[in-house]
Amino acid sequence: MTWQDHIDFDRCTISHGSTSSSMTPGLTNTYDDELREKAGQHVPPPPPEYMGLEGEYDTFGLVRRLAEALDRESDLTAIDTLTLIQHGSTIQLTGQVGDRIILERIVDVASQVDGTRSVDINHVAVSNSSGDEAEISR
Repeated sequence: MTWQDHIDFDRCTISHGSTSSSMTPGLTNTYDDELREKAGQHVPPPPPEYMGLEGEYDTFGLVRRLAEALDRESDLTAIDTLTLIQHGSTIQLTGQVGDRIILERIVDVASQVDGTRSVDINHVAVSNSSGDEAEISR
């Protein structure tokens, strides 16, 4: 199973009338220069949250690029209890993870995807070492 299979397209939403500039970077204040160059070949170029895997306009571009980035992380490929949802430039994670370290890794990867403005983890349960679940928020 790839992270693409974790995307809940039915719950993804499009932000209409985004107030952010089309060249505003994500949380890490960095750009994916290669992707931006490909996107710049389209008229008009898509905003970062809607840049597809090849720079084309894609309503679910941000969450698809996040899934691709997570697939490149070998220590995160076995996770099958999280769902990825895109709300404009916000990534929402839902489900459960085994510990906070894994969740922090996923948030770190999501934060580095060009166009991510926030990561919502309010719907993620973290199992602690005693087997109890604890809700966390960020």
